[in-house]
Amino acid sequence: MRTRLFFVVILLLEIYGSIAWHRPLVLVTKPLLIPLLMLIARQEGVTDKAYFLALFFSFLGDVFLMFDGWFIPGLVSFLLAHVSYIFLFRNEYRFSFIAILLFVWVTSGFLVFLYPRIPGDLRIPVVIYCTVITLMGIYAASRNTPSKASYRYILAGAVLFIISDSLIAVNKFHTDIPKDALYIMSTYGAAQYLILEGWLRKDSL
Repeated sequence: MRTRLFFVVILLLEIYGSIAWHRPLVLVTKPLLIPLLMLIARQEGVTDKAYFLALFFSFLGDVFLMFDGWFIPGLVSFLLAHVSYIFLFRNEYRFSFIAILLFVWVTSGFLVFLYPRIPGDLRIPVVIYCTVITLMGIYAASRNTPSKASYRYILAGAVLFIISDSLIAVNKFHTDIPKDALYIMSTYGAAQYLILEGWLRKDSL
């Protein structure tokens, strides 16, 4: 419980540091977020390699995106994080036409909206990333698990992750979002936390 509270405090400090342009605070707090989730997972007995790979690549993505000129390494890191989540969910996957239709429809609409504003050299990487995160959302929405709480937590986390990444894309390629860190980091932090809580409940009824 204390580690969870510490995670929330660090997340709030990171958001404040980003909004207030307090660079040293961000450099200290942002790299702590994912290691804290790793610590919680270890304390709770999680042993799934795919889960820790997802967090490891998320940590790399967080670090890369703190610095100008490292967008592509950050994009690749988070892409690998989503691939890891897909592998994590794959054993519980059950085909769902509705999930596929909804996620593909939303992603397609978003790409139609954003695509003209994306620089030419980034269009293919962004499309690939959107495809992978859409698959992650589909796998999260199509889990066949006995735990309704686990299903809801992970689905909510996946949706928030997609929202967070979409806000980053809009902010970078389309329109500057005032106080963007408030929305991007709050949805991102909540997404990662909810996926963890959902995975901890996967075997409960």
